[in-house]
Amino acid sequence: MLRVAIIAGEPSGDMLAARLIHELQSKAQVEFIGIGGELMKLEGFHSSYDMEILSVGGYGLDVLKAIPKILSIRLKIIKQIVDFKPDVFIGVDAPDFNFYVEKKLKQNGIKTVHYVSPTIWAWRYNRIFKIKKSTDLMLCVFPMEEALYKKENIKAKYIGHHLADQIEMDIDTNFYKTKLNLSGTVFCALFGSRKSEINSFAKIFIETCNLIHKTVPDAIFVCPMVNKSLHDLFLDVLDAAKVDFKYQVLTNQTGDAIKASDMVLAKSGTVTLEVALCKKPMIISYKVSKFTEWLLKKRLYIKFVGLPNILLNEEVAPELLQDDANPENLAANFVALYNDKSRQKYMIDKFYTLHKILARNASVEGAKAILELIN
Repeated sequence: MLRVAIIAGEPSGDMLAARLIHELQSKAQVEFIGIGGELMKLEGFHSSYDMEILSVGGYGLDVLKAIPKILSIRLKIIKQIVDFKPDVFIGVDAPDFNFYVEKKLKQNGIKTVHYVSPTIWAWRYNRIFKIKKSTDLMLCVFPMEEALYKKENIKAKYIGHHLADQIEMDIDTNFYKTKLNLSGTVFCALFGSRKSEINSFAKIFIETCNLIHKTVPDAIFVCPMVNKSLHDLFLDVLDAAKVDFKYQVLTNQTGDAIKASDMVLAKSGTVTLEVALCKKPMIISYKVSKFTEWLLKKRLYIKFVGLPNILLNEEVAPELLQDDANPENLAANFVALYNDKSRQKYMIDKFYTLHKILARNASVEGAKAILELIN
């Protein structure tokens, strides 16, 4: 029987780890130990600690209060894993927590795997040298990552991106419109997944939607929020704003909202990759403080901010950032794209290409790579 230790520190990692556990169990008898969430538990995994303790993110008093408990758990779980003597340890994302665990386990002769590379291709490349001391195998979700690790003599395997495996290659837009009780022209506005983003950026997008409405008055805007807390906050922002356009606010239905839409106005982030995989024409936008902009310009290695553009090495989806991220500019570019069917087709074709690059059956390939490392 194989012995596998695994730690996922947040909901996205829980989902990735659950699929990996499922595939490993289909190939061998496995005994697991570690930390995980509800999806991992559904696969028979028993978590030594509540994963939510590790899911604290951002800044502020809550984070400071959580640090002593997190450090205590880290020491305890390392001891438990060393005593368990696993064939391999798998750290799923949560780099701050998992790389330290991997380093200590590797020093104890335990093989280590990390699933989801930090964005060393975008900034802070020197992190790769710390990773080298911690990790025997990096499972990469983007194609350009494998070569970066191999250049530094770190074993790496490109396994593809789980979203590309999940999302159907051809989207039936009308099916999803019916599912959400929508019809006619549907635009999706993605405001972000954090309270700070709703508070700081929503007004720009709301005014943008007002301006788009003047040209496309029959369109309805779907505005998906990731949870009820953000849903309620966004409704408060809408109540305080002048809103001319028709809208529908959804909770925990981002994927369906994107698939039901004809075009998307998106805040830059991981969700832009989901939009691209759903083959939806989009405008990407974001705005940060002048100081943050200065800092990023000094540290970033990449030409684009949208993941689809980074991966395709081309500004396929227009990026309107900083001073360009104003309602008049955003609305003008959105309407121009809406009226330019040939530009939309070019964008959609590029997104099909990207989907084919990223769809590799990630969980299956990841499990194979892990078993090869063990053997």
